[in-house]
Amino acid sequence: MKVYLLVLSVLFLMACSRGAPPEKQWEMAARGAYSASLSVDGKFLLLGSVHHGGSYWQIDEFERLYNWNHEANKLSGIVASAISDNGKFATTSDHRKIVLWNAKTGEAFWLWEAPADIRAMDLSNDGQFALLGLESYEAVLFDIKNGGVELRLTHEGIVQTVDMSTDMSIAMSGGDDSWVKVWDLQSGKELFSWQLLNQIKVVAISQDGRYGFASSHRGESNIWDLTTGNLITQLPKVGGHFQSARFNKSGKKLLTGTSSGQVHLWDVATGEMKEYWQLAPRNSWVSKNTQVLDVAFNEKQYKAVGANGITYLLK
Repeated sequence: MKVYLLVLSVLFLMACSRGAPPEKQWEMAARGAYSASLSVDGKFLLLGSVHHGGSYWQIDEFERLYNWNHEANKLSGIVASAISDNGKFATTSDHRKIVLWNAKTGEAFWLWEAPADIRAMDLSNDGQFALLGLESYEAVLFDIKNGGVELRLTHEGIVQTVDMSTDMSIAMSGGDDSWVKVWDLQSGKELFSWQLLNQIKVVAISQDGRYGFASSHRGESNIWDLTTGNLITQLPKVGGHFQSARFNKSGKKLLTGTSSGQVHLWDVATGEMKEYWQLAPRNSWVSKNTQVLDVAFNEKQYKAVGANGITYLLK
Protein backbone atom coordinates (compact mmCIF):
# COMPACT_ATOMS: atom_id res chain seq x y z
CA MET A 1 0.00 0.00 0.00
CA LYS A 2 2.86 2.37 0.88
CA VAL A 3 4.55 1.63 -2.45
CA TYR A 4 1.27 2.29 -4.29
CA LEU A 5 0.84 5.66 -2.56
CA LEU A 6 4.46 6.54 -3.27
CA VAL A 7 3.99 5.81 -6.99
CA LEU A 8 0.84 7.93 -7.07
CA SER A 9 2.66 10.79 -5.36
CA VAL A 10 5.55 10.63 -7.82
CA LEU A 11 3.18 10.57 -10.79
CA PHE A 12 1.27 13.53 -9.36
CA LEU A 13 4.46 15.54 -8.88
CA MET A 14 5.62 14.69 -12.41
CA ALA A 15 2.29 15.86 -13.82
CA CYS A 16 2.47 19.09 -11.82
CA SER A 17 6.05 19.74 -12.93
CA ARG A 18 5.02 19.43 -16.57
CA GLY A 19 2.00 21.69 -16.25
CA ALA A 20 -1.47 21.18 -17.68
CA PRO A 21 -1.78 20.85 -21.48
CA PRO A 22 -3.71 23.40 -23.58
CA GLU A 23 -7.42 22.79 -24.12
CA LYS A 24 -7.32 23.79 -27.81
CA GLN A 25 -4.96 25.34 -30.34
CA TRP A 26 -5.06 27.18 -33.67
CA GLU A 27 -2.19 27.19 -36.17
CA MET A 28 -1.93 30.72 -37.60
CA ALA A 29 1.54 30.66 -39.14
CA ALA A 30 3.21 27.71 -40.86
CA ARG A 31 6.80 28.56 -39.95
CA GLY A 32 6.55 30.64 -36.78
CA ALA A 33 6.23 34.30 -35.85
CA TYR A 34 8.48 37.29 -35.21
CA SER A 35 5.90 38.99 -33.00
CA ALA A 36 2.38 38.64 -31.65
CA SER A 37 -0.12 40.83 -29.76
CA LEU A 38 -3.35 39.57 -28.23
CA SER A 39 -6.26 41.94 -27.59
CA VAL A 40 -6.97 42.66 -23.93
CA ASP A 41 -10.00 40.30 -24.00
CA GLY A 42 -8.09 37.53 -25.80
CA LYS A 43 -10.46 37.49 -28.79
CA PHE A 44 -8.17 38.96 -31.45
CA LEU A 45 -4.56 38.40 -32.48
CA LEU A 46 -2.13 40.58 -34.43
CA LEU A 47 0.58 38.29 -35.79
CA GLY A 48 3.90 39.04 -37.46
CA SER A 49 4.51 35.81 -39.34
CA VAL A 50 7.93 34.68 -40.52
CA HIS A 51 6.70 33.88 -44.06
CA HIS A 52 3.23 35.44 -44.39
CA GLY A 53 3.65 39.06 -43.28
CA GLY A 54 1.29 40.76 -40.86
CA SER A 55 -2.24 39.52 -40.20
CA TYR A 56 -5.15 40.25 -37.86
CA TRP A 57 -7.26 37.31 -36.63
CA GLN A 58 -10.51 36.61 -34.86
CA ILE A 59 -9.24 33.65 -32.88
CA ASP A 60 -12.24 31.54 -31.85
CA GLU A 61 -13.70 31.66 -35.37
CA PHE A 62 -10.20 30.98 -36.78
CA GLU A 63 -10.80 33.81 -39.26
CA ARG A 64 -8.02 35.89 -40.80
CA LEU A 65 -9.71 39.30 -40.97
CA TYR A 66 -6.96 41.42 -42.56
CA ASN A 67 -3.51 41.17 -44.14
CA TRP A 68 -1.44 44.08 -42.83
CA ASN A 69 1.78 44.91 -44.68
CA HIS A 70 3.60 48.20 -45.11
CA GLU A 71 4.00 48.09 -48.90
CA ALA A 72 1.64 46.96 -51.63
CA ASN A 73 2.30 43.46 -52.98
CA LYS A 74 5.12 42.93 -50.49
CA LEU A 75 5.16 41.00 -47.21
CA SER A 76 6.50 42.90 -44.20
CA GLY A 77 8.48 41.43 -41.33
CA ILE A 78 6.45 42.74 -38.41
CA VAL A 79 8.84 42.73 -35.44
CA ALA A 80 6.69 44.70 -32.98
CA SER A 81 2.97 45.41 -32.65
CA ALA A 82 0.23 46.52 -30.28
CA ILE A 83 -3.57 46.60 -30.00
CA SER A 84 -5.28 49.40 -28.06
CA ASP A 85 -7.06 48.28 -24.89
CA ASN A 86 -10.46 49.18 -26.40
CA GLY A 87 -9.71 47.08 -29.50
CA LYS A 88 -10.32 49.94 -31.96
CA PHE A 89 -6.77 50.51 -33.16
CA ALA A 90 -3.61 48.54 -33.83
CA THR A 91 -0.08 49.40 -34.81
CA THR A 92 2.72 47.49 -36.52
CA SER A 93 6.44 48.07 -37.05
CA ASP A 94 9.03 46.51 -39.35
CA HIS A 95 11.94 48.05 -37.40
CA ARG A 96 11.72 51.76 -38.40
CA LYS A 97 8.35 52.19 -40.10
CA ILE A 98 5.27 52.38 -37.91
CA VAL A 99 1.70 52.07 -39.22
CA LEU A 100 -1.57 52.82 -37.42
CA TRP A 101 -4.51 50.61 -38.43
CA ASN A 102 -8.27 50.71 -37.90
CA ALA A 103 -8.91 47.35 -36.23
CA LYS A 104 -12.63 47.50 -37.12
CA THR A 105 -12.24 48.09 -40.87
CA GLY A 106 -8.65 46.99 -41.56
CA GLU A 107 -7.74 50.34 -43.15
CA ALA A 108 -4.39 52.04 -42.61
CA PHE A 109 -4.46 55.56 -41.18
CA TRP A 110 -0.85 56.73 -41.24
CA LEU A 111 2.69 55.52 -41.85
CA TRP A 112 5.64 57.21 -40.13
CA GLU A 113 9.35 56.73 -39.66
CA ALA A 114 10.37 56.16 -36.03
CA PRO A 115 13.47 57.90 -34.62
CA ALA A 116 15.29 54.54 -34.27
CA ASP A 117 14.65 50.82 -34.65
CA ILE A 118 11.67 49.72 -32.55
CA ARG A 119 11.90 46.83 -30.07
CA ALA A 120 8.54 47.18 -28.30
CA MET A 121 5.39 49.28 -28.39
CA ASP A 122 2.09 50.06 -26.73
CA LEU A 123 -0.85 52.05 -28.07
CA SER A 124 -3.32 54.53 -26.58
CA ASN A 125 -7.09 53.99 -26.80
CA ASP A 126 -7.60 56.97 -29.12
CA GLY A 127 -4.87 55.73 -31.45
CA GLN A 128 -2.97 59.00 -31.22
CA PHE A 129 0.05 57.97 -29.18
CA ALA A 130 2.35 54.97 -29.30
CA LEU A 131 4.91 54.31 -26.59
CA LEU A 132 7.99 52.93 -28.34
CA GLY A 133 10.97 51.08 -26.88
CA LEU A 134 13.93 51.96 -29.09
CA GLU A 135 17.45 50.79 -29.84
CA SER A 136 18.59 54.40 -29.27
CA TYR A 137 18.61 53.87 -25.47
CA GLU A 138 15.26 55.53 -24.88
CA ALA A 139 11.53 55.05 -24.86
CA VAL A 140 9.55 57.74 -26.66
CA LEU A 141 5.92 58.80 -26.65
CA PHE A 142 5.29 59.12 -30.37
CA ASP A 143 2.36 61.07 -31.88
CA ILE A 144 1.31 58.49 -34.43
CA LYS A 145 -1.47 60.69 -35.89
CA ASN A 146 0.61 63.82 -36.50
CA GLY A 147 4.14 62.45 -36.44
CA GLY A 148 6.87 63.48 -34.02
CA VAL A 149 8.11 62.72 -30.51
CA GLU A 150 6.17 64.11 -27.53
CA LEU A 151 8.39 62.74 -24.73
CA ARG A 152 11.82 61.12 -24.51
CA LEU A 153 12.33 58.72 -21.60
CA THR A 154 16.00 57.85 -21.28
CA HIS A 155 17.81 54.62 -20.44
CA GLU A 156 21.45 53.55 -20.70
CA GLY A 157 20.75 50.56 -22.91
CA ILE A 158 18.34 49.34 -25.58
CA VAL A 159 14.74 49.56 -24.33
CA GLN A 160 13.32 46.08 -24.81
CA THR A 161 9.87 46.41 -23.23
CA VAL A 162 7.25 49.11 -22.53
CA ASP A 163 3.68 49.36 -21.24
CA MET A 164 1.16 52.11 -20.41
CA SER A 165 -1.86 52.35 -18.12
CA THR A 166 -5.16 52.52 -20.00
CA ASP A 167 -5.64 56.22 -19.18
CA MET A 168 -2.06 57.02 -20.30
CA SER A 169 -1.22 58.55 -16.94
CA ILE A 170 1.88 56.42 -16.29
CA ALA A 171 4.17 54.03 -18.16
CA MET A 172 6.86 51.46 -17.46
CA SER A 173 9.99 50.73 -19.47
CA GLY A 174 12.79 48.20 -19.13
CA GLY A 175 16.09 47.92 -20.92
CA ASP A 176 19.39 46.17 -21.42
CA ASP A 177 20.80 48.52 -18.77
CA SER A 178 18.92 46.36 -16.20
CA TRP A 179 16.79 49.32 -15.07
CA VAL A 180 13.01 49.32 -14.68
CA LYS A 181 11.55 52.83 -14.79
CA VAL A 182 8.09 54.24 -14.06
CA TRP A 183 7.14 57.51 -15.78
CA ASP A 184 4.53 60.24 -15.44
CA LEU A 185 3.36 60.61 -19.04
CA GLN A 186 1.96 64.09 -18.50
CA SER A 187 5.27 65.59 -17.43
CA GLY A 188 7.83 63.02 -18.52
CA LYS A 189 9.08 62.83 -14.91
CA GLU A 190 10.63 59.61 -13.64
CA LEU A 191 8.53 58.46 -10.67
CA PHE A 192 10.36 55.28 -9.61
CA SER A 193 13.27 53.17 -10.82
CA TRP A 194 14.74 49.83 -9.78
CA GLN A 195 17.86 48.05 -10.99
CA LEU A 196 17.55 44.28 -11.33
CA LEU A 197 20.32 41.74 -11.89
CA ASN A 198 20.19 41.46 -15.69
CA GLN A 199 18.55 42.78 -18.86
CA ILE A 200 14.84 43.50 -18.45
CA LYS A 201 12.79 41.14 -20.59
CA VAL A 202 9.23 42.22 -19.83
CA VAL A 203 7.28 44.90 -17.99
CA ALA A 204 3.52 45.05 -17.48
CA ILE A 205 1.28 47.62 -15.85
CA SER A 206 -2.28 47.05 -14.61
CA GLN A 207 -5.03 48.80 -16.55
CA ASP A 208 -5.65 51.29 -13.73
CA GLY A 209 -1.93 51.94 -13.29
CA ARG A 210 -1.79 50.73 -9.68
CA TYR A 211 0.44 47.67 -10.11
CA GLY A 212 3.56 47.04 -12.12
CA PHE A 213 5.53 43.89 -12.96
CA ALA A 214 9.03 43.49 -14.35
CA SER A 215 11.34 40.55 -14.88
CA SER A 216 15.00 40.34 -15.81
CA HIS A 217 16.73 37.59 -17.77
CA ARG A 218 16.89 34.65 -15.32
CA GLY A 219 16.92 37.20 -12.49
CA GLU A 220 14.32 38.82 -10.25
CA SER A 221 10.63 39.04 -11.15
CA ASN A 222 8.89 41.64 -9.02
CA ILE A 223 5.44 43.15 -8.54
CA TRP A 224 5.30 46.71 -7.16
CA ASP A 225 2.60 49.06 -5.92
CA LEU A 226 3.04 51.99 -8.31
CA THR A 227 1.24 54.44 -6.02
CA THR A 228 3.98 54.07 -3.38
CA GLY A 229 6.87 52.36 -5.16
CA ASN A 230 6.84 49.58 -2.56
CA LEU A 231 7.60 45.97 -3.48
CA ILE A 232 4.53 43.75 -3.09
CA THR A 233 6.05 40.37 -3.85
CA GLN A 234 8.83 38.59 -5.75
CA LEU A 235 7.80 35.67 -7.93
CA PRO A 236 9.76 32.40 -7.69
CA LYS A 237 12.03 31.20 -10.47
CA VAL A 238 10.44 29.22 -13.30
CA GLY A 239 11.74 27.34 -16.34
CA GLY A 240 13.42 29.75 -18.76
CA HIS A 241 12.68 33.45 -18.26
CA PHE A 242 9.49 35.50 -18.29
CA GLN A 243 8.96 37.28 -21.60
CA SER A 244 5.26 38.17 -21.65
CA ALA A 245 2.86 39.28 -18.93
CA ARG A 246 -0.57 40.84 -18.39
CA PHE A 247 -2.70 41.81 -15.40
CA ASN A 248 -6.42 41.03 -15.36
CA LYS A 249 -8.97 43.87 -15.29
CA SER A 250 -9.05 44.12 -11.49
CA GLY A 251 -5.27 43.88 -11.18
CA LYS A 252 -5.56 41.01 -8.70
CA LYS A 253 -4.17 38.34 -11.05
CA LEU A 254 -1.10 38.26 -13.28
CA LEU A 255 -0.68 35.94 -16.30
CA THR A 256 2.86 35.29 -17.52
CA GLY A 257 4.54 33.43 -20.38
CA THR A 258 8.11 32.15 -20.50
CA SER A 259 10.84 31.33 -23.00
CA SER A 260 10.35 27.64 -22.20
CA GLY A 261 6.66 27.50 -23.15
CA GLN A 262 5.24 27.80 -19.64
CA VAL A 263 2.21 29.94 -18.76
CA HIS A 264 1.53 30.77 -15.11
CA LEU A 265 -1.34 32.47 -13.30
CA TRP A 266 -0.29 34.35 -10.14
CA ASP A 267 -2.03 35.99 -7.21
CA VAL A 268 -0.71 39.56 -7.15
CA ALA A 269 -1.04 40.13 -3.40
CA THR A 270 0.76 36.95 -2.32
CA GLY A 271 2.84 35.85 -5.33
CA GLU A 272 1.19 32.42 -5.11
CA MET A 273 1.03 30.39 -8.33
CA LYS A 274 -2.63 29.55 -8.97
CA GLU A 275 -2.40 27.69 -12.31
CA TYR A 276 0.35 26.38 -14.59
CA TRP A 277 0.26 25.21 -18.23
CA GLN A 278 2.88 23.86 -20.62
CA LEU A 279 2.47 24.74 -24.30
CA ALA A 280 3.13 21.91 -26.73
CA PRO A 281 5.73 22.62 -29.44
CA ARG A 282 4.90 22.24 -33.12
CA ASN A 283 7.48 19.48 -33.55
CA SER A 284 9.01 17.86 -30.47
CA TRP A 285 11.84 16.47 -32.62
CA VAL A 286 12.99 20.03 -33.37
CA SER A 287 12.32 21.66 -30.00
CA LYS A 288 10.79 20.70 -26.67
CA ASN A 289 9.59 24.27 -26.02
CA THR A 290 8.07 27.30 -27.69
CA GLN A 291 8.56 30.88 -26.55
CA VAL A 292 5.36 32.53 -25.28
CA LEU A 293 5.08 35.85 -27.15
CA ASP A 294 1.89 37.10 -25.48
CA VAL A 295 -0.84 36.12 -23.02
CA ALA A 296 -4.37 37.36 -22.28
CA PHE A 297 -7.35 36.79 -20.00
CA ASN A 298 -10.29 35.44 -22.04
CA GLU A 299 -13.38 35.58 -19.80
CA LYS A 300 -12.89 32.60 -17.43
CA GLN A 301 -10.24 31.13 -19.72
CA TYR A 302 -6.84 32.25 -20.96
CA LYS A 303 -5.04 32.62 -24.29
CA ALA A 304 -1.36 32.39 -25.14
CA VAL A 305 0.47 32.64 -28.45
CA GLY A 306 3.81 30.98 -29.17
CA ALA A 307 6.71 31.90 -31.43
CA ASN A 308 5.78 28.73 -33.36
CA GLY A 309 2.74 30.61 -34.75
CA ILE A 310 0.19 28.65 -32.69
CA THR A 311 -2.41 30.23 -30.40
CA TYR A 312 -3.50 28.18 -27.38
CA LEU A 313 -6.68 28.12 -25.27
CA LEU A 314 -5.98 27.40 -21.61
CA LYS A 315 -8.53 26.34 -19.01
